[in-house]
Amino acid sequence: MKTIEEQSHELIKAHILDPDNSPLPLEQQEELDRVISISRILDKNPILRDTVLLHRAKYSHISNSTAYRDARIAMRIYGCLRPFEYDFWQGWLINDSLQNIKDCRRCSTAADRRIIAMEHANLFKMVGKKPEDLPDPKRNEKHQFYIMVQVNNQEMKIDLDKLEKLPEGTLRELNKAISAGKEITVEDAQQIMDS
Repeated sequence: MKTIEEQSHELIKAHILDPDNSPLPLEQQEELDRVISISRILDKNPILRDTVLLHRAKYSHISNSTAYRDARIAMRIYGCLRPFEYDFWQGWLINDSLQNIKDCRRCSTAADRRIIAMEHANLFKMVGKKPEDLPDPKRNEKHQFYIMVQVNNQEMKIDLDKLEKLPEGTLRELNKAISAGKEITVEDAQQIMDS
């Protein structure tokens, strides 16, 4: 008889959607219910020892090794904090696809290669694309910096990117004007920046 991990995703899905008319054998139904139960406990309390104690309090007829085995299955199949039943079933579906790929690689016939390609396409649909890199707000080169200069009671922004591209003579004139405390008009500053 197959273990609960070796069951197909269709049977697991059918049991989760309609437990009263489950196609699984009775002992596998109980095992699946225990694994789902311990997964929920692990979501709330990730400390394995405490989780096993709570699990054994709920299912007093199981041994300590059975409780730890349920926890290992739950952590391997479902290891995240998301809405529950769908993700649990999706984990089984992914494992089922991976097992099909492993089995087909052993035979290596043309039909098996087609199945492998179909399973890879299914896995791509289930897992999805890698998200594109978003701008990292902590990296300075992705930000725009300005030097704020007050000229005749008007604030003027000088873009640092444009400032470093200015010719050396213009930078010297700007530096002389700022360090000398010379009165710079808005037109002068604009002319320095535009040159």
